[in-house]
Amino acid sequence: MLKKILVVDDDDVCRDLLAEILEVEYEIVPAKNGAEALGLLSFQLGKVAAVLLDIMMPQMNGYDFLKVFNEKGWDKKVPVIVVTASDDEETFEKCRELGIKFFIRKPYTFKEASGVIESAIKSFKKK
Repeated sequence: MLKKILVVDDDDVCRDLLAEILEVEYEIVPAKNGAEALGLLSFQLGKVAAVLLDIMMPQMNGYDFLKVFNEKGWDKKVPVIVVTASDDEETFEKCRELGIKFFIRKPYTFKEASGVIESAIKSFKKK
């Protein structure tokens, strides 16, 4: 089973918190924005079990990341889970239009986050 999770978030605290929660089961690959994440994925695509993606980031936000990610066909190779503090339905709708089915809402517990991640990975493998 693939055990790497790419965590894409410009906030060091959020990235570190997810890493701390998940490092028991996964190797964490951190990225500060969408551009950095795309670069990392180009080398590690077959080794990453899932991508945890923040939407609001400088340089390349989550929406722009998803557009490039989908254009490259990577959406068929690895699931993306959006991690957001937003409760704006427009954010969720735009993410769904870009193929997102799984969300982790901040604040979250370890149990919630790991449950969503496991569901996304299992659901993706069934495709």
